[in-house]
Amino acid sequence: MTRREGPAVWAAFLWPGGHHHGAWRLPGSTGADLMSFENYKQMALDCERGKFDVVFLGDRLDAWPLPTEYLARTARAARLETLTLTGALAAVTSRIGLVATASTTFSEPFNLARQIGSLDHISGGRIGWNVVTSYTDDQAHNYGLDHIPPRPDRYARAQEFLDVVKGLWDSFEDDAVIRDKDSGQFFHAEKFHPLDHQGRHFKVAGPLNMERPPQGYPVICQAGASKEGIAFAGRNGELLFSVNSSLDRARDYYQAVKKAAADAGRHPDEVKVLASINPVVGRTEEEAEEKYEQMQSLLDDDVSRTFAEVYFGIDLSAYPMDEPVPEIELPDAAHGMPRAHQEYMLTRARDRKLTMRELVYGFNGTNIYPKSAEAAADEFQEWYETEACDGFILQISHVPEGVTDFVDLVVPILRERGLIRADYTGRTLRENLGLAIPRNRHAA
Repeated sequence: MTRREGPAVWAAFLWPGGHHHGAWRLPGSTGADLMSFENYKQMALDCERGKFDVVFLGDRLDAWPLPTEYLARTARAARLETLTLTGALAAVTSRIGLVATASTTFSEPFNLARQIGSLDHISGGRIGWNVVTSYTDDQAHNYGLDHIPPRPDRYARAQEFLDVVKGLWDSFEDDAVIRDKDSGQFFHAEKFHPLDHQGRHFKVAGPLNMERPPQGYPVICQAGASKEGIAFAGRNGELLFSVNSSLDRARDYYQAVKKAAADAGRHPDEVKVLASINPVVGRTEEEAEEKYEQMQSLLDDDVSRTFAEVYFGIDLSAYPMDEPVPEIELPDAAHGMPRAHQEYMLTRARDRKLTMRELVYGFNGTNIYPKSAEAAADEFQEWYETEACDGFILQISHVPEGVTDFVDLVVPILRERGLIRADYTGRTLRENLGLAIPRNRHAA
């Protein structure tokens, strides 16, 4: 096995209640307190102690797509707003990167440019923006729309949105502000630029009333797996989150993204692809299995089945529950769940020869399974060193305990193998990821 140079990129995807649907019910856990900033603070500090690159905060602009009678038996209906939470975490951490999610479909460029730029200044250059287009009618209903716009329209708006935001972040050139008290000159007038953007979706005059962010642009993150999503990531993304059902599929996806970046005129190394591998870890396989089975025992069968039916948009009663998952024709997903992830779940079930019952009752999160710390480290090493990814995004199954378990049990093994850094090498997220500061478009 050929060893890659340098450590992998590490991100922790924190979701209120944990990514496993039964984890909020664990006895003695504080994970059920979805509004607890102390939980998020503890997890962020644990990740910083482990020298992770990123704490990633996902978001939705609705509750969760379940009938209320079933939703009420989950920990999915409530969460903190991610930009607000990121600002609070910036104040209690010092080195780790912080990525917040914000939608281009239901926001305005000037507002988000100010909000995310402010976070980058407050944190000293540690912010990333997870650019999403949203994908469900439930979210559209909260913004005066009957349906979510079609995917091509959402991505066209997203591209223009991002172009406008970057233009606003370039309003002040890097050396524009001089703060010369003796002369009374605060900034060079000729280095302060309006935007005067007039496009299909937006009309924005600018300039932004904020100095350029410390990173030039906060790191642009993206998780799209559709054809449009890969193209968007190739053109714009710097940190890309991916989910694949096997090592071979992950390698194919990795190459597709790198090619998309090259086709867009970028160097493939400008896009860091993170794979989602999410073991429930223990000191031994038996200890990990015990933790996992405890969470599995806390799943609600009716909720799991209903969630799977809503997610796939199909009536599962038509399929024998104790036979292998067959080829399933999915309905039109234009106004529903992301097709790429639906196909991932079905492909994973067929690759692992799961029964329909195992698919439905195990519909508890993405790639969540038990492993000893040593075996987990082996899997991470294989994926990284065979170029299936540039690093990993861990969808932590149970919180906050799952973060502590990983940092205490797996990180020391990864560090011995050179897969995670011994200490931070830079002050900003870009520096730690090895990404250059984008050139200001107005620079001479």
